[in-house]
Amino acid sequence: MKKLTLKLRKLLYFISNIEKRHKMMTYGALLLLTMLGYLLRSENKNVNVNSATLKENNLHLKEQMLFFNKSYESLPLPVWQKVKRGNHFIMQYVNPEYVKRFGHLFNYDPLAQIGKNNFELFPEKYAQDFYEKDISVAITGDKLEVMGSIIGKDGKPLFANTIKWREIRNNKDTLIYGMVKEFFKSKE
Repeated sequence: MKKLTLKLRKLLYFISNIEKRHKMMTYGALLLLTMLGYLLRSENKNVNVNSATLKENNLHLKEQMLFFNKSYESLPLPVWQKVKRGNHFIMQYVNPEYVKRFGHLFNYDPLAQIGKNNFELFPEKYAQDFYEKDISVAITGDKLEVMGSIIGKDGKPLFANTIKWREIRNNKDTLIYGMVKEFFKSKE
């Protein structure tokens, strides 16, 4: 047993002397870390390229949605379109009149609304009301004409007579359209 312990000590002493003289473990570890850093950097570049590609495709899809709904562009009433995804209604389109009337809520950027649900776009009180009306139209398929309110440019409630209707596209996408028919200063 003592011979084994003695041989192990000699071996460790020999390895320690080689390491002190030539720094092999230090250089080996540095080489390994350099290679790993290089591989991670190239992988990071690929992730950045993929991310940029996805952002560009997303912007392109939003622009296509605007082009698809071109027939509502010249309408003098605010119009929007939402698509039902699970239990959420995701905004897909807003026409220029919608941006003009309600743009103060999203810095007048029409693409800022697209891709977000009611609860991401509006205060809780309004979002819940919009959600309930959207789900009602989605389930029944009946047109719904309601009197509702939203925050106006001056911070006070703005009342409007709104109509909502449903369209099912390709037997899978439930689209909810909305249009403000007229605005009121106070609730009538």
